[in-house]
Amino acid sequence: MFSLLTPAPAGIPLPRGGEHQTPQLRFPRHFFAGYVDDPSCATADLFRRSALSWHDGRLDAGLEYAAASTDAECRGNHEFCALAPLWHIALLTKARELEAGWRALDALEARGTGSSSSRVTAATQIIRGELLFATGHVEDGLAEVDEGLRIAERCGVRALLPTGYVVMVLGALRRADMRTCLHYVDKLTGEALLGYFGQAVGAWVTAQAAEARGGVDGAAGLVTGMVTNPLVLRQLLVSEPAAASWLVRATRKLGAHDLARTTVTAANAAAAEHPSFTVLAASAAHAAGLLEGDADKLLDAANRHPDLWCGASAREDLADSLTERGAQKGNAVRALESALGSYLVVGATRDVSRVVNKLRDLGARRGATRAADRDVLPHGLTDTEFAVAELVSRGHTNHDVGKQLFISRHTVAFHLKKVYQKMSVTSRVELAASWKATVL
Repeated sequence: MFSLLTPAPAGIPLPRGGEHQTPQLRFPRHFFAGYVDDPSCATADLFRRSALSWHDGRLDAGLEYAAASTDAECRGNHEFCALAPLWHIALLTKARELEAGWRALDALEARGTGSSSSRVTAATQIIRGELLFATGHVEDGLAEVDEGLRIAERCGVRALLPTGYVVMVLGALRRADMRTCLHYVDKLTGEALLGYFGQAVGAWVTAQAAEARGGVDGAAGLVTGMVTNPLVLRQLLVSEPAAASWLVRATRKLGAHDLARTTVTAANAAAAEHPSFTVLAASAAHAAGLLEGDADKLLDAANRHPDLWCGASAREDLADSLTERGAQKGNAVRALESALGSYLVVGATRDVSRVVNKLRDLGARRGATRAADRDVLPHGLTDTEFAVAELVSRGHTNHDVGKQLFISRHTVAFHLKKVYQKMSVTSRVELAASWKATVL
C-alpha cells in the first residue's frame, strides 16, 4: 500500500516567488499518457508546469498554467496537447469551480477536438463524468465514467484509469456497495503499484474502503502515511474537499491527535495559500471545527461549501456537536434534516441510513424528515428499508448489511420483513428479481 505514497524528488521554484517547489521530473504515469518532451511546444510546456504545480499542492498555479495551455499554439499536432483543455476542466472540478468547468466543457464540445482517438474519447467521458459527479448528478456521472473506463481498458490507455477508478470507489462507498468498491480498489492498487502520476487521492479512497470494511484500524497505516508525507497531504487537500475532515475523524478514532492537528494545520495553510478558493476555506473550517468542537466553524463550513456532499457532511458534524450540548436538540434535528436532504439528492445511501438513525435517536419522526424534493421511493419504502433492500438484492447477508448501515443484524431483519410485506415477496431470491425489474 505504501507504494501509493512515493515521495517526489527535488524541484524547481514556482512562479511569483512561491515557497513551494514543483517536482522536476517527467511524468512517470501522467493522467494523460503520451507526454511530449518538446521544448519548442508551448502547450506541452505549460501543460507539464500545470500538472507538476498541482502535484505539489499549488492548485492556483496549476489552474493558471492549465488555462494558458488551452490558448497556446501546438505546432506539432501532438495528441497530448489536444488533451490540455480536459486537464483544465479536471482542475476546475478539483477546485469546485463547477460553473467554470461546465462553461469550459461546453466550449470544448462546441468547437470539437479534431480527434476521434480512443484516448481523447475516453478522457472526455471520464472528465465529464467526474464533473457530473462533483455537481451532484451522480447517476449520470458514474455512467459516463464507467463508459470512459471501458474504452480506456479496452484500448490499453492505462494512464486514464486511476481517476475513473477513484470516482467509482467514491460512488460505491456512498451507496454502501462494498463489492463494487473493493473491485475498483483492487484495480486502483494495481495501477498505483505501476507508479501512476498523483497517488494521494488513490491512497485516500483506499483508506476509506479499508475503514468501511473493517474499521479505522485497518486504515491506520495509510492514514499515517498520508498525514506524515507533506507532499501527499498537500496534493490530497487541493484535490478532494472531503479529505481534511475525513482524516481528522480517522486520526481521532485512532487516538492520534497529533496527526489530527497536523491535518488541520495543513488544511489551514492550503486555504491561506489559495484565498480565492472557497472550497479550500470551507474544507479547512470543517476540519478545524471537528478538531476543536467549534459549532461556529462547522456552520461556516456547511454554509460556504460548494460541494453538496461536503456541505451535508459538515451539517451532520454540526448536529453531532450541538447534540453534545444537550440544549440544542432542535437545532441538531434541523441540521440533520438538511444533511439528509442533500445526501438523498446525491444518492448517498450509507450516509442516509446513518442520519436517519441519528434522527431516530433524537426522537424525530421519520415522516417529518423526508426530503420534499425527492421522488417517492418505490413500494412506499422508507430510506432505511430502501437501503436494506438494495444491499440484500445484491447478495449481502444481514450481518454485512448491518455493518454497512450501522445497525444491528436484528434491526436489518426487522426492516427486511417490512420490505417483503411492501413488495409482496417472500424470499431473498424473489426480492432480487423484483428489485432488478422494478427499481434498477
